[in-house]
Amino acid sequence: MVSAVAILSAGVASAAGLDQKLHDMLPEKIKSAGEIKVGTEPQTPPYDFYGDDNKTIIGLERELRDEMGTRLGVKFTDMPAQFASIIPGIQAGRFDMGMSAFGDFADREKIVDVVNYMLEGTSIIVLDGNPKGVHKLKDACGLNAGAVQGSIPLQLLDKQKGLCPADKPLNVMQFPSNDQIKIALQSGRADLSMDTTGVAAYSLQHQPEGNRKLELVGGAQYAVGYQAMLVSKESPQLRDALAATMQSMIDDGTYAKIFEKWGLGENKLDKVTINDAARFADYMKLDD
Repeated sequence: MVSAVAILSAGVASAAGLDQKLHDMLPEKIKSAGEIKVGTEPQTPPYDFYGDDNKTIIGLERELRDEMGTRLGVKFTDMPAQFASIIPGIQAGRFDMGMSAFGDFADREKIVDVVNYMLEGTSIIVLDGNPKGVHKLKDACGLNAGAVQGSIPLQLLDKQKGLCPADKPLNVMQFPSNDQIKIALQSGRADLSMDTTGVAAYSLQHQPEGNRKLELVGGAQYAVGYQAMLVSKESPQLRDALAATMQSMIDDGTYAKIFEKWGLGENKLDKVTINDAARFADYMKLDD
């Protein structure tokens, strides 16, 4: 495990304002700009999604960024993007970081630095009543499944596809965003989808009236591991500043209050870590 404890010596900050030690950790480019450009897909409640005005991004991750911005003395500017475009955008310098319900796994750590700040998993979503009888991922064979482009759920479905028998193929469909997958499920184009558990649970608790209802399949969770902020390999100072700031929020209890507010208290961590996917070596394990 690569712990960030060694770099988290900036001390415990209060939510009252700027922490100069944390601010001093930022790269000069960020200090001069006064902002950190964040690639995020605002279709992932309760993490990042549009409020009632359909303009303002709200959610747990947005509140974490607001608090980090206060302590760092810079603005976190959200730049809405399709999920699959965020990592290329970080590599190309369009975004300083990505924060959009990203998981940490070994292949991702090869191309960006990963700052882990919570735990999450991936669950199966079906029509209300589970008409196709999907209780585990292996039950998806012979059905149509949807996932967001570039996501862990898509990788899980593709892996399961390779395990299905020839007479019961799994058809995996890619979509730009979660809202389009919901439409596919409700219309019958897709029989199931997979999504981050916290995102799915929140979304299904707030389904609008008049649409066909969806439900979360209980007792089946996959890709349990970290959820993280992503930073370019060329930005170690920003990586370390983000890690230290999040750890300060954990240490003084501000982090816990935000998680409890959004009903995600079970997902909290005590320590921020960096590039720590090895802790969850069975991250992509499917059914026995």
